[in-house]
Amino acid sequence: MRTTFVSTVSLWNSSKSTLDKLQTGLVKANKELVTGREADVGLKLGYRTGDTLSLRQSRAELDALTDSNASTLLRIKSTYQALDNARTTAEKFMGVLIATPLTDGSLGPVQYQAKVNLDGLISGLNIDVAGQYVFGGLNTQEKPLNAYVQGPVPSASKAAIDAAFAAAPPAGFGFSQSAPAVASITPAEMEAFLDGPFANLFTGVNWQNWSNASSENIQSRISPQQRVETSANANDEAIQKLTMAYTMVFELGIDNLKDDTRTLLVDRIVNTFSDAITGLTGMQSKLGAVQEKIEQADERMSLQKTIMDEKITHLEAVDPAEAKIRVDQLMTQIQTSYSLTAQLKNLSLINFI
Repeated sequence: MRTTFVSTVSLWNSSKSTLDKLQTGLVKANKELVTGREADVGLKLGYRTGDTLSLRQSRAELDALTDSNASTLLRIKSTYQALDNARTTAEKFMGVLIATPLTDGSLGPVQYQAKVNLDGLISGLNIDVAGQYVFGGLNTQEKPLNAYVQGPVPSASKAAIDAAFAAAPPAGFGFSQSAPAVASITPAEMEAFLDGPFANLFTGVNWQNWSNASSENIQSRISPQQRVETSANANDEAIQKLTMAYTMVFELGIDNLKDDTRTLLVDRIVNTFSDAITGLTGMQSKLGAVQEKIEQADERMSLQKTIMDEKITHLEAVDPAEAKIRVDQLMTQIQTSYSLTAQLKNLSLINFI
């Protein structure tokens, strides 16, 4: 006859081993119940694990593009609003200029307002979003436009205008804007100056006296297959003309000109404002079209993310009801194991002697 050695210690340790397995299973089941996803996706999917990884990577890329588009839209809306302010101000000022009598002394308030509007234009175009200047083009770290200082120390832009006006004929007039000789300027001389030396101050290399912006705009990827231009810059012709129109009002001695020359100058100012306003409207239209493209891209990506989520769920999801049943069963088994362990702990030969 053969007997097997039995001890309460071995029985106790056996229940502890089982309890460890049950607790590990409970942690896994609870995780699946909370997340709705397999605790070990690789174990479940095997060779198809690559499919879910690829889907999740594509989903993350769409999320990143959506977040980037939100920042881009903020920049576009800020740019559009700044252009709208500049356009509205220019339209109002042009209306006032047209309605103002072209007589000596009547243009003083208009000249003052032109200076205020120019300062406002420069300030408005120097706005930044999240530390990046929206009218800087690719150069987003530096203010796009330099201040037009009219104090003791003139800015480079003002100094250039003063020098051009005072240059020896035929390039300039040979005297300053405040000189009495301004009254002798003929319409033909003023027209030649406006079309030549003065206009050149607002284009090409000379525009660098005004602007630090890059002429190349930001290109943004708004969807996996689409890249568009998503900014404006202070080197646009519309902004150059608007700046030129304001300075024509108060820097060319308009209040001291004779009547026919003054009339020609005012007509040119009005035409320049009109061209600038048309250009600003065009800039706004481009930004509006880009905004629409971004919003459409976001809608498409939202649909794509929904489809991807459904595919990921199909691959990784667990049945919540089945997970809950497993949690309940494991909890019951653990409680039973605790009860058995307590009973085994109380077994002792002393109780039977």
